[in-house]
Amino acid sequence: MNKIDIDTCFSNKNVWKKISITDSAVKQILFLINKDPNNKGIKLGIKKSGCAGFRYTMKLIKHSDLNKNNDIKEIIFFYKSILIYISSKEISFLEGLKIDFIENNINKIFKFYNAKLETFCGCGESFSINN
Repeated sequence: MNKIDIDTCFSNKNVWKKISITDSAVKQILFLINKDPNNKGIKLGIKKSGCAGFRYTMKLIKHSDLNKNNDIKEIIFFYKSILIYISSKEISFLEGLKIDFIENNINKIFKFYNAKLETFCGCGESFSINN
């Protein structure tokens, strides 16, 4: 049985530089993670949604969520002090991703940008994947 000791500190070899997160997004992500001591990090991914086909996802990962999908290999790395999980199947769609957190009056939202993707829906929330 595979066991991940999530409290272990990884060396610099576990830093992946194919995404970027703005300072405002880092601050908000850390705020959300620190609201619950069971939160360990975030998982980034994509899912079918929207008029263009796919959208980016980000969810908090709790210690109890670890190893639920033993058949799926995950890339685990730190971005600044955020522990990030990415499915190895989705990593090519996340390369070049920039995550920002925007506060506009009462609206607060994470925005995902990726210069590698060319086709977006009109609202900019979903994108298509060209084979």
